[in-house]
Amino acid sequence: MYKELEYYEAIYLISPNLTEQEVSTKMEFYQNFLQNKGSQVTVQNRGKRSLSYPIKGFETANFIQMLYVGNGNLLKVLTKEILRDARVLRHLITKMPSSFEI
Repeated sequence: MYKELEYYEAIYLISPNLTEQEVSTKMEFYQNFLQNKGSQVTVQNRGKRSLSYPIKGFETANFIQMLYVGNGNLLKVLTKEILRDARVLRHLITKMPSSFEI
């Protein structure tokens, strides 16, 4: 059975120790990663923000938001790639409502 492509939003928190150049490089890496898998991607840097509670010893983190088109297989591959990255402190991926468009 063929599963239609759906819209997803991924928020990931990157270590605050990275420079702006390193953050940009990390954003480009994940954008290129998804585009190479055939997805349409929009990435936004939401800036460095304070956390409600410490995550891996950090009080602040760089918040990155990605909106992309994909399916369950792409979701698994992206999650695996994010979990391998030590500079990503936390991530959350949610499926967007069917009425949503990039």
